[in-house]
Amino acid sequence: MRVSYPAQEVLPLLAAAEAREDLVPRDLAEVVSLAVALGAIDVGGPLSSEERRLIRLASHPPTSFEAVRESILQGLDPLGDAICALRSRAERRDLGAFYTPPTVVKNMVTWALKREPLRFVDPGCGSGRFAAEAIRQNPDLEIVAVDVDPLATLACRAVLATLGAKRTLVINRDYTSMSFPASAGTTAFVGNPPYVRHHRLTAAQKAKAKRAAAELGIDLSGLAGLHVHFFLATLRHARPGDVGCFITSSEWLDVSYGAALRIALLDGMGGVGLHLLAPEVAAFDDAMTTAVITCFEVGKTSTGIRMRSAATISALGDLDSGGRIVPLSRLREARRWTPLFRAGDRQGRAGHVRLGEIVRVSRGAVTGANRFFVMSEKDARRLGLEKYVVPALTSAQEVLSAEGIVRADASRRVFLDPPATVELESPEHEALRRYLAAGDQEGVPKSYICSHRHPWWRVGAKYPPIVATYMARQPPAFALNPDGLAILNVLHGLFPKVPLDQDQLLGLVRYLNDHREELRGRGRTYQGGLEKFEPREMEAIEVPAPSELGRYANH
Repeated sequence: MRVSYPAQEVLPLLAAAEAREDLVPRDLAEVVSLAVALGAIDVGGPLSSEERRLIRLASHPPTSFEAVRESILQGLDPLGDAICALRSRAERRDLGAFYTPPTVVKNMVTWALKREPLRFVDPGCGSGRFAAEAIRQNPDLEIVAVDVDPLATLACRAVLATLGAKRTLVINRDYTSMSFPASAGTTAFVGNPPYVRHHRLTAAQKAKAKRAAAELGIDLSGLAGLHVHFFLATLRHARPGDVGCFITSSEWLDVSYGAALRIALLDGMGGVGLHLLAPEVAAFDDAMTTAVITCFEVGKTSTGIRMRSAATISALGDLDSGGRIVPLSRLREARRWTPLFRAGDRQGRAGHVRLGEIVRVSRGAVTGANRFFVMSEKDARRLGLEKYVVPALTSAQEVLSAEGIVRADASRRVFLDPPATVELESPEHEALRRYLAAGDQEGVPKSYICSHRHPWWRVGAKYPPIVATYMARQPPAFALNPDGLAILNVLHGLFPKVPLDQDQLLGLVRYLNDHREELRGRGRTYQGGLEKFEPREMEAIEVPAPSELGRYANH
């Protein structure tokens, strides 16, 4: 399990506890008490100051000490479960704290121990699920477990003590900021790095990671999440001959920020295997993301990387088998790696072109405050705003249910989009002036999008001849837009870059809809089967050349 409670989250709780003991949640004290009773202070080396402060809260005697010990010996993780219970689901998502299924843990640890390491490093260890499995498989293994959360490291110490681990070092620090002493043999780095998106990282964290990556000759994007920082920190810690096996979100396979990691795996990190779990597999509790297991052998030179898709967790099995070896040359030239997991991957289809060669795919308009800008036609008439609104497509469902063509009708909603040249002081625009003043009072101009737009109330409608969904638990759907409905950013618009007549436009829509199932997996897939197509990803879809599109119009 990966449980991460940053020190800045835990320490205020401790300070309050020292001021008033009754502010300490009883279950927090009990978890600490259980950890101490199980031997947390006897293994893993010196305690950090934060761990010692936590131990001072251990005033409640453990109520189920022997039951907890027996549970750990049976391969369960009761302390990790208890830690997660201290936080809400939303808080766990915010902190990147997610379970790794025991079967996955066992497969990953087994893969690493087949390389006969002398030392096993569990970065972002949480309650120590990976370290514990390593000790179960090899009781004499040297263990190093690291986490920024003192509660998690105490739990990890307790679990290792219960299992009788002999050579352990548990470190309550930031893995990305520490160094490791050299080992006489192979080190295995195995775990589940914290899944924290870039917008929750501080500017200092991003700057530090960028500097560290630069020392490795890698240009790291500021959009990279903490899991990518952990990969690159591992590359900095590791030596040739060391090995690693991480499970993370699979986003880095396709997005621009993942380029740093993709390059690292090909040049120096020694990528040897990628095992992609099916989107329907809930690899992480509470995280809507598809998971990938990455295996690497630092410094190893190979001709390709094993790439395999697994429909279920139980189908993972041996991480050294299955799938197919994709040549490094193919990986180097590919901008996205997810499509390479399909055995039928093609470089190109005869007589077809990339959609982006004939159309430009663009997001719909962003209002910044739909509750203010989007309304029914009835409300627009009531407010006297008829001449300032445009009929629009405001939900993906309107296209999904359109059967290839969307039309204007009375049920369509409208959005406010007056020309920027409107002279608001003119008496003829009294209704508009009144409505904008009401929005001003509600603070609409202060929203992020509106505050960066001049004037704040001019959205800028887009009227594409073809519209497309781009995020759903099904492939994208396409529709002609003959009545010129505007689109909001819940849809993409397709704007021809070359002349296309009505038959060619209709043929393009029908071809795309007829081949929807072939598009599965070509976007960015999240846990639960939710798939998102960015404009450039949609432009990469192969379609017949314009001269051939007309014949699909009557299909």
